[in-house]
Amino acid sequence: MSRLSTSQNLLRPQLSIPSSPVSQSHLSDWVLSIPGVSRVVDRIGVTEFRRRIFHMSPSLMPMALPFVPHHDVWGAPLLCILFLSTVTILVLAVVLGPFLVRNGEINWMGAVLGYMGPVVGSLLLFPGRAEWGLMTLQILALGDGSATLGGLMIGGRRLPWNRKKTFSGLFCFAVVGSLAASYSFWGESRPGVPFAKAFLICSVAAACAAIVESLPIRSNDNLRVGTTALIVGIVMSLLVI
Repeated sequence: MSRLSTSQNLLRPQLSIPSSPVSQSHLSDWVLSIPGVSRVVDRIGVTEFRRRIFHMSPSLMPMALPFVPHHDVWGAPLLCILFLSTVTILVLAVVLGPFLVRNGEINWMGAVLGYMGPVVGSLLLFPGRAEWGLMTLQILALGDGSATLGGLMIGGRRLPWNRKKTFSGLFCFAVVGSLAASYSFWGESRPGVPFAKAFLICSVAAACAAIVESLPIRSNDNLRVGTTALIVGIVMSLLVI
């Protein structure tokens, strides 16, 4: 063995050292003091916990929207909020990326853009049907986020078509995504629709998105999950309403 190859072998273990403190760093004490957080972190790890927070937190933005008076076609204030939120998420994705990237992940920003594309695209392309974009956001944020949490926290029987996924994760996606999306769809629809119809539309969209998320495809699932939820939701809306 040459002297050059020997030195390369000696240096090779050191190449992974800079990334380890990011994935193994501790959370703040006040975060760990929140009931249940320590158990979740012990089960899924610090990086995945941070990732779930980043993934699911956008669902909080439209929660108060049903109680805020606004026009069916969003005016300048809501469009400005949408623009600022989009820019903020992109900036945070760049700044916080090293703390959120999984081991071996090489397309972090692609995942972020795939998450935002169907939501922002729907709100811009269908200005009078904001419920479609908000439904898609909730299915992506809380449905997809719950699938990961449910699969890691509950575990259980594996899916026959994808041994890396569990029935518990699939169930959590469908249930949480359906409820969250139904709330936003019902609250934003103009004219209003009964909650039962909103739930029918969103539950079918969430179930289809959950199945798509569970498929054994290596690429990041945000884009295909969001696109599936949006398309199925639009088709169901036209059939039911």
